[in-house]
Amino acid sequence: MAPLLAGVASTETALERALVDLVRRAYESPALLRPADLDPLRALAGNDALDYLLVLCAFHFITRIADLLAVPPEVVPVALRRFESLRRLGVWMASMLLRRMDLANRPDRTSFEDARARVARAVGRTVGDALDPLRPRPKMVESLALALEERDGASSLPRAALARVQQVVEAALPRSAADATGLHPRPEDPLDAFAFVGTRYAHRTTPAMIAALRQAGYGDLGILDLAVAVADANQWARMYRLAGLPPGLFLLA
Repeated sequence: MAPLLAGVASTETALERALVDLVRRAYESPALLRPADLDPLRALAGNDALDYLLVLCAFHFITRIADLLAVPPEVVPVALRRFESLRRLGVWMASMLLRRMDLANRPDRTSFEDARARVARAVGRTVGDALDPLRPRPKMVESLALALEERDGASSLPRAALARVQQVVEAALPRSAADATGLHPRPEDPLDAFAFVGTRYAHRTTPAMIAALRQAGYGDLGILDLAVAVADANQWARMYRLAGLPPGLFLLA
């Protein structure tokens, strides 16, 4: 894996190289992503490129929640493992999140039209041809519907807080490797700081940031839902840019 990531693997395939290039770009400069960045994968994998896109976005969702809540401990950076209270909070919050998810295996039988109608119900308006880039993969449209339903039906956060998280995430999206790895001034507001760090380098979340959220009035459930909101906004930021979807489908005004 290391030679592949370093670009010196002697047996890499064209598909592997295209995947590595896309993953790196989605990490280092997601603000600059365009549908054309998915074209090398499309040329090699056809509509399967959308499956790779879904996996990429899902990992940006899952790893952010794990990093923001410092769970599970085996993937937490060594520097944070000493914060036992934050780790325990993360374990509890992860269990709460999983309890709210329907993890049952099921065949993929949803049609594009049915999935699109579900998104329309979730946003309260028709979506026209906005989702047509995902027509070959109805499950991607269904995943968007599920995210919208979870956000609007299960989140304890007011819409104003959700919209603010999305705005901070969009503004904080890295435009270069330096943005994704360097040291930058952090917003003073606890919510803004949580969303900023969660977008640039979620593994740097500290107990002090969690404590600041508590002082601002967020309990365990509120902090969990903030982590989900940051993760949601980050996966959507990559999906709509690469798939050519209108951002307004998910972003709140």
